[in-house]
Amino acid sequence: MQLKNVFFIGLLFLFTQSLSAQTASLSGNIKEKENTNYLNGASVYIVGSTHGCASNSKGDYLIKNLTIGQYTLVVSFSGYKSICETISLKEGENIINFELEENFNALDEVVITGTGTHYKLDDVPVQTEIITKKDIEEISGRNIEEIISNISSSFDYTSSSMGTNIKLNGLGKDYVLVLLNGKRLTGGIGGYTDLSRIDLDNIKQVEIIKGASSTLYGSDAIAGVINIITKKSKQKLELNSHTRIGAHGELKQFNSLSFRKNKLQSRTTYSYKQTDGWQLNSMKYNSKWESNHDLPFLVPTYDKPVNKSRGYTIAQNFEYVINKKLSLNADFSWYEKTLYFPFKGRMHNYYYNNKSIDLGGNYKLRKKNYIDFNINFGNYLYYTEYPYKFNETYITDTDVIKTTYYPGDRFKNSEQITINAQTKAVFHISKNNKLSLGADVLSNYLEAQYRLNMPDANAITYSVYGQDEIKIGKKIDLVAGIRALYHNIAGFSITPKISAMFKEKRFTYRFTYSNGFKSPTLKELYYYYESERMGIHRLYLGNEDLKPQRSHYFSLSTEYKHKRLQTSVNLYLNRVYDMIEYRIIPTEYKYERRGIEETKKRYNIDDARTCGIDYHIRYKLSSQISFNAGYSFVDARNLTQDIRLNSVSAHSANFKASWTKRWHSKSLNLNLSGVYKSDRFYLEEDLEKSYAKAYQLWKLTANYKLRNIKKINLSITGGIDNLLDYVDDSPYGSHYGTLNPGRSLFVGIKLNFSN
Repeated sequence: MQLKNVFFIGLLFLFTQSLSAQTASLSGNIKEKENTNYLNGASVYIVGSTHGCASNSKGDYLIKNLTIGQYTLVVSFSGYKSICETISLKEGENIINFELEENFNALDEVVITGTGTHYKLDDVPVQTEIITKKDIEEISGRNIEEIISNISSSFDYTSSSMGTNIKLNGLGKDYVLVLLNGKRLTGGIGGYTDLSRIDLDNIKQVEIIKGASSTLYGSDAIAGVINIITKKSKQKLELNSHTRIGAHGELKQFNSLSFRKNKLQSRTTYSYKQTDGWQLNSMKYNSKWESNHDLPFLVPTYDKPVNKSRGYTIAQNFEYVINKKLSLNADFSWYEKTLYFPFKGRMHNYYYNNKSIDLGGNYKLRKKNYIDFNINFGNYLYYTEYPYKFNETYITDTDVIKTTYYPGDRFKNSEQITINAQTKAVFHISKNNKLSLGADVLSNYLEAQYRLNMPDANAITYSVYGQDEIKIGKKIDLVAGIRALYHNIAGFSITPKISAMFKEKRFTYRFTYSNGFKSPTLKELYYYYESERMGIHRLYLGNEDLKPQRSHYFSLSTEYKHKRLQTSVNLYLNRVYDMIEYRIIPTEYKYERRGIEETKKRYNIDDARTCGIDYHIRYKLSSQISFNAGYSFVDARNLTQDIRLNSVSAHSANFKASWTKRWHSKSLNLNLSGVYKSDRFYLEEDLEKSYAKAYQLWKLTANYKLRNIKKINLSITGGIDNLLDYVDDSPYGSHYGTLNPGRSLFVGIKLNFSN
């Protein structure tokens, strides 16, 4: 028996030695073609296997423990043409070097918003604008609104203490649907979507779809859709930290921890933001001057257009692969922010809190078919916070209520609860035909004591939709879809959409017609609120007889690409019917007795439209220098009254020039960006016309990176904001073109560790 055992062990040893002798390794170097610059972080992997790696700071890569034989190898790096070739590995060490050629023509970004399915940006049938992670890093803006306006000339925004009024091609916040990873971003103050809870360091890219998109996304998407897509790490372990400081007490801190173990992926993020705010003018209009011209026209004020604020967001994402067919995901977030008003300006502060939970998954069917499903819960709370003793008065339709608040007390102004359940199935009918079918239920609840004509209100929408994507030959792509929805207040509606794309050599042509739908919000239906604004005591009323808003959108675009040049032109018309606005109505006697000087009520404008042109050009002068520029003209009019729509700049332009130099593990980027907006029209509440000033803002940013220092990447960013030191110093209470405080410096440092 012993002899047999020795003989068996000997055979086993020889067998394992034989196996180890047949193993192979693959190594080499990756650099730019016709250049000595090594590419750090290039991806090298073997198709159909789990073998792969990334190149280091010297461009070297190494894959071990391969068996000898023939493989398909892919080498890729963002902004360069990928290499895919068949290799034969022999026993022992195999050395293959690669030179990647910079890709001036094609864009590798994958987009999903326009069709709800994945496309390369060059091939998507629905015109899509994209803000990349590279754009975000190079511009290094204060907030996401600033970043988008520096890249997309058709995007605009105005800020206030209550939030940001974003605009797209002449239509404001009520008509722009904001998504976070494809889900509705709900909750905000005064109708403003609160974007401050999203940190720029956590954004992978932003996709912008212009025009009515109700077919895919239901109500609110009349002007377009902005989809903010956050980062996901595929590293076994990754740690990030970013600190930024600037003028006026600006401080931003972002931290993230990501890890992957077996079938589980996790990403935890924490972001903190603060600012001390600033004044643009220490004077304001005297509300008593109209009745007595002997009084001064301007009087001192402590109020600020940008107030002191402190806020943070904690978010957690889990992804778990149960088996080859089913994967699940869960997202949780908690957001808090306090807005502090000057003591001598107001005797209270505002406190905001948002909690959200998103649960979903993906189930793979036969071939490439799959089903997505998820349910999202959001709870947004808005409080008045009292740091001092204060006597508050609330006026309702039937009563006057007086309450005393003490330091630390809070009063809940409103609570919004949104529940959205969705499911979508995608079927690959053939190689050239893709069918999407979906359904969703959206429930909205609003409680706003002393701000509604009832204690609370709710609305629910049921929807089903279908979309067919067809490729005809090599040149034509068609997308046609339709959504049927029922809103328990606004009723039944059908919204169709059709898009077509035609490619001819270096030209791409796109056409879209879509129908938009927007149900009245709960505030528009049931609002009852008294407010002292600009020296006049006003009553604001909703209208339960409001009609839903509908639109017809047409666009025609052409895009030209040749080597380093890319340029596009887009013509569009968006006709909106039954647009909801305020109008002045006679004040009832019972309200006059309480001191109401003016009453405004929601109503439907019969006919309005926006039409215009967007032009964009991108030119890469060399591997180091690139230029981007855009111009938009929009004619936005209330056709019923034949006046411009409020808060719209007719002319917008942006410019971005970038220079990048790489040295092995180091790189330096210098970026100059600028934005111009023409004046904005406003029809005042007393029917007087006014304008916000035109402005231009320029920014210079420098970004220095050191890669792979013991698995740590270091990035130092600094810059000068508002190079020309422009300040709109109109008296407080004016319509401002921009709230930028003037020339200022900022600096930031990023650390990244990955394994």
